[in-house]
Amino acid sequence: MSSGPSSVSSVGFDAWREAISSAFVPLIASPESPVASFRGALDSTTLGDVQLSEVIGDRSRVRRSPAMIRSADPGVVKVGLQLSGHSTVHQDGRCAVLTPGDLAVYDTSVEYDLDLADSFDMLVAVVPRAALRVADRELTDATARTIGTAAGVGSLLRPLMLSLRAGAAGAGSGVAASLVEDAVADLVSALIRSSAPIQALGAGETILLSARTFIEANLDDPGLSPAVVAAHHHVSVRYLQKLFAYDGLSVATFIRQRRLDRCRRDLADPAQRHRSIGAVSASHGLVDASHFSRLFRQTYGLSPRQFREVNGLADV
Repeated sequence: MSSGPSSVSSVGFDAWREAISSAFVPLIASPESPVASFRGALDSTTLGDVQLSEVIGDRSRVRRSPAMIRSADPGVVKVGLQLSGHSTVHQDGRCAVLTPGDLAVYDTSVEYDLDLADSFDMLVAVVPRAALRVADRELTDATARTIGTAAGVGSLLRPLMLSLRAGAAGAGSGVAASLVEDAVADLVSALIRSSAPIQALGAGETILLSARTFIEANLDDPGLSPAVVAAHHHVSVRYLQKLFAYDGLSVATFIRQRRLDRCRRDLADPAQRHRSIGAVSASHGLVDASHFSRLFRQTYGLSPRQFREVNGLADV
């Protein structure tokens, strides 16, 4: 078996099974080798709302059952990077065979099986579904597919995950964690979009992707609205709303969420502490300071001023 994280001692199967269910989501685990000889280890860190875990163990099988999903569904997506050994991810009627260097995406809200064929070392990023800018259909089309890391988005995500494993302690809180969280969520979103088969993206999905990109590029425009986005794409507002409904969001809600996300990031950034709260919100298209303050509190449970204080930044 690969040597575990230097700061974590290997444990027996029962302790390992409890550890992975506690760190991730409730899981059914069974060893494929004698229980008495099984050794495993788990090392986890959090970066904002993103969790990064290195999982090591001997031959085993891990399952996420429908009953477990019904009892506990935190709404997170996993991205596994095989470091050593071999494994197979089964989900949505597909299977992804992973060799060292390969990635796979799997959704904890849908049942899956993970067959760990031999002693293994896997790095797993756990990202909130709400942080990913992908439609439900895109996620379903991208799960349980073998994703290489020699080129494309995989070649960007792999070194990021490895560097975070090596130096995560320096990005565990505050603005660093927030920026890292954004970077991981953006790359995982891009990975999901790029992994779906081309034929899976019909005209509607293509417009949806383009509309999201257009919104991201124009969040600073106070006049950005569903009508503006629809006109840019030569479709009706009603049709655009129908496309966004795949994610359970309206166009206006998506715009508002992305603006608030940008404001939250800047308000936690020490480099932005000289800017007033009103200047930060206006730079992302939210020009009414009192309205922004209400939205921010409703979304994050703190006023913008309190959020800055929690992050160790005095209000300007």
